[in-house]
Amino acid sequence: MLLKPSTVSLKVKLPLLMVVLTVAFVVTVSFLIYSMAERSIRENVETAQASKAQAGAQALTFRMEAAQNDVANLAAQPTTFRAINNFERVIAMIEDPDPIGYMKKHYIDANPNAADQRADLVDPGDGSYYTQSHVTYHPTFVQTAAINGYSDIYLITPAGLVVYSLRKQADFAEDIKGEALAGTGLARVAEAALTAEPGTVVIEDYSPYAPAGSSDAFLASPVLNKAGEPVGIIVVRLGTEIVQSALTANLSDKGHENIFLVSPDGLARSPSVIEGGFDMLASLPEAPHILAAKDKRYAQFEEVTTASGLSATAVVIPLDLTGFDWSLVMETDSATAFAMVYQIRYMVLALIGASIAVSIAVSWAAANRVTRPIHQLRDVTNALANEEYAVEVTGLKRGDEFGDLARSLDSFRDKLKLADAAALREEEAKKSTDFVVEEMSQALADLQEGNLTCELSTPFVPHYETLRENYNRSLENLRNSLREVVEAAQHVDRFSQEQRAAANEMAERTESQGATLEKTATALQDLTQRLRDTADKATEVDNTMRGTRREAEQSNEVVRSAVAAMDQIQQASAEISKIINMIDDIAFQTNLLALNAGVEAARAGSAGAGFAVVASEVRNLARRASEAAGEIKALTSASEEHVANGVSMVDRAGNALTSIIQQVTAVSDLVSEIAGGVQHQSQGLEDINAAMRELDSVTQQNTAMAEEASASSQLLQSEANTLAQVVARFQIDTPMSRGAPATWEEEAEAWSDRHSAHG
Repeated sequence: MLLKPSTVSLKVKLPLLMVVLTVAFVVTVSFLIYSMAERSIRENVETAQASKAQAGAQALTFRMEAAQNDVANLAAQPTTFRAINNFERVIAMIEDPDPIGYMKKHYIDANPNAADQRADLVDPGDGSYYTQSHVTYHPTFVQTAAINGYSDIYLITPAGLVVYSLRKQADFAEDIKGEALAGTGLARVAEAALTAEPGTVVIEDYSPYAPAGSSDAFLASPVLNKAGEPVGIIVVRLGTEIVQSALTANLSDKGHENIFLVSPDGLARSPSVIEGGFDMLASLPEAPHILAAKDKRYAQFEEVTTASGLSATAVVIPLDLTGFDWSLVMETDSATAFAMVYQIRYMVLALIGASIAVSIAVSWAAANRVTRPIHQLRDVTNALANEEYAVEVTGLKRGDEFGDLARSLDSFRDKLKLADAAALREEEAKKSTDFVVEEMSQALADLQEGNLTCELSTPFVPHYETLRENYNRSLENLRNSLREVVEAAQHVDRFSQEQRAAANEMAERTESQGATLEKTATALQDLTQRLRDTADKATEVDNTMRGTRREAEQSNEVVRSAVAAMDQIQQASAEISKIINMIDDIAFQTNLLALNAGVEAARAGSAGAGFAVVASEVRNLARRASEAAGEIKALTSASEEHVANGVSMVDRAGNALTSIIQQVTAVSDLVSEIAGGVQHQSQGLEDINAAMRELDSVTQQNTAMAEEASASSQLLQSEANTLAQVVARFQIDTPMSRGAPATWEEEAEAWSDRHSAHG
């Protein structure tokens, strides 16, 4: 069971408190110093790691971009164009049934150098044209590869034949579509470069390359002639060394720092710098920093697990390289990176242990010097508590707080002696005070019962006499105030009765007025409805008359059109009459001519017999035409008479319609005026009806207010009755007014009788 702080001795509590405070201070300061140091070291480690990773990223970016630019420059050089052109031409000039086998024999099989040093052979000594071209261009390509760190350089014809290889490995003199190279990185980059735009660099990421037995990347660009036509491609092979050299150029501790590349598929695109780590194109574990590299996110991690299972810090930097989708990852062993943090931690723990030991010794000695005077003062205090005033107070001459406390105790002892003497005097004064309290208690009890005649007549001691006099004067003032309250209650009762009677009378008159207004409003509403119906019907008649007027006007237009048509028919008949007269004249002239022809035929004798017959037929024809013209003329004359009659009748109908339109217009105007007047009257009645409704509403409100006033008067009477009952509980020695009862109970009964008589 733990001890409570209040039960522990100050001799133990004080040194313990000092030790705790000292330890807390030391631990807090040490923790702050350690935290600041740790944070500073971690920030420095992260900054240094990020700087190294950024330097590696920049070096790699510069190296790969330089390689791409170099490949583009090589493709654009005339030497490369001439080399491809000459190699392709001289292969056809090799005097051997199998030129490809011939080349492999002299540069691979019969090469006196080791497999990784075949590039040292410049001239195999066969004297062929291919060897002469090889002697010309091979040293240049060897120097280019040595300067730029290329693993190999290839020249490939448009047909896909590798006509030149720097290392003379299994891919030399092979077709990119053949069994040896099909599906390899070299074949893929060559096929893409053959169809690429001029000046373009095609890139193939690192993948296993069987002919070289390694994992390599390839850069290729088309080679053009002077006319801008492709004559082949140049390809360079990049090994892992070029990447490793760029990444590790700024690493100072390769045994505890690892830097490598990761592609989105989670494969390592460069081998581990630390021995025993992982190989090229190895599948990396699903660690947080590897996942960030796969997602191409920049991130820093304080605690990750490497592929070797070690704890490390890591930084991830996505790279912006054309053709390469990589992220750079740098891992630093945590034990090495934060070794200084661990040393500081051990130093802080040692400092805390030493501080605890020293604080315990110092606190114990200091506590003894403090608690010894306190114990002495405690003994003096206990003696004074037991009324032992002869005890000696030690430490009176000390100049510190304990001396002040001792002198205070000495003064306190003298005051205790004086206090005992004063206690005796206080006991005597208590007796007189008890008498005053008893008298006042009895008087207040009578006052609580409602007795206002309970005055104090027995005098008190001199310093309490003022209390008795004040009480008696207060009682007299209370009696006078209650008399005024009763008189005011009587006035309230009388006024409330008068107000109630007036309110009831007003409510009855207002109710009668409201009923009359309601009947008037109903009658006005019916009259308004009838006028509204009359106005609606007048509007309908007005609309009907307007429609009739429009139809009559339309009929008048039809009549005018008919008259115009009749006039045109009459004019046409007159023209026909003229034509018939002309036909009649023609028939008459024809008859005369026929008669003359007959006369002349008779004179001619037998020679004119035929002509006489013709003249006779012409006369008959003229006669029939004249008869037909006469008949047509008669019909035309009759038609003219009929048309004239029709024109006259149509004119009369038009005049009648015009008169009807004028009369309809007059009637329509009168109906419109009547409808407008009715509408105006209806609107006026609507306004009157609205005013009546508003007046009815106001009257209803007045009625409600009168009823509320009557109810308020009744409530006021009830409150006055309640007030009378309240003041009836008090007893006064004299009547409150002339002719009033001697007691409050009698006054309350008389007031209740008057209230019942009015009620």
